[in-house]
Amino acid sequence: MKSYADAHCDTVVKAMEAGENMLEFSGQLNLEKLAAYGPAVQIFAIWLEPKYYPIAMRQTVKYLDYYLEQMERYKDRVGMVKGFSDILENKKQGRLSAILSLEGGEALEGEIAALRMFHRLGVRLMTLTWNHRNALADGVAERGTGGGLTTFGKAVVKEMERLGMLVDVSHLTDAGFYDVAKMAEQPFVASHSNARAICPHPRNLTDEQLKIIGEMDGFVGLNFFPPFVAEKDAVTQDDLLRQLTHMLDMAGEDAVGLGSDFDGIDVTPTDLRAVEDMALFLERMEQEFGSHLAEKIREKNFLRVAERVWK
Repeated sequence: MKSYADAHCDTVVKAMEAGENMLEFSGQLNLEKLAAYGPAVQIFAIWLEPKYYPIAMRQTVKYLDYYLEQMERYKDRVGMVKGFSDILENKKQGRLSAILSLEGGEALEGEIAALRMFHRLGVRLMTLTWNHRNALADGVAERGTGGGLTTFGKAVVKEMERLGMLVDVSHLTDAGFYDVAKMAEQPFVASHSNARAICPHPRNLTDEQLKIIGEMDGFVGLNFFPPFVAEKDAVTQDDLLRQLTHMLDMAGEDAVGLGSDFDGIDVTPTDLRAVEDMALFLERMEQEFGSHLAEKIREKNFLRVAERVWK
């Protein structure tokens, strides 16, 4: 099967909490099932339940320790990525590429030094907020305040660009999005967000925001979570394709890809329940958009941004 790049999953947290390994994890994604797609590229997020916010850095380190141990244990199948050249080498060797991200700046506990530490340990993308307010910015659940990036948040974005990390605006308020867009000197991403014009959920992006991401040579990853896809009880691959079509129209054919949110969602499209169903969806994309554009969505658009930003 064809390889693909997925900008977001929560498998690390769910597998560790379940006391399972990442190779055979019983959730929506594991390394064994992902390996069916050849040298696929997967971003693994570390997300914190709000109950961990008082010990955010400590809990993040626990998840990070688990991730690093799993990468070492299964290094014959998966290669940890710290720079774009690692992806190329993994593809040459036929191995999966694993990239680590933080979903929410709570893990920094207000310290720029923590950002640099996590970067040294392999973090190459950070979603600035989850749904709530943190020291960097207001998350989408706080949108009524009209708050965007804090002074610390702006310093973090600047340092992420200096380090060569991808700034992720998924979960940010609209005000936070525009703060990032105004100051960004590198392409930024919305790793797992959809089009608000198709599904009017505040987690989704407006047409203007999608256009800005395209103009900045950035990337937006299609989220599979049904409440972000369509206003209906049962969502299918047809609804995902409708989202993709609009996102392509707004952001451009070089800016759109995949951000499944596997293992971070408790409901899925009825015909795309886990990673093993991705093969059919990749075929559907090729039928809908043609092989050239489908290849861009499948992995080329994400890889283009990664090559430009990761040092």
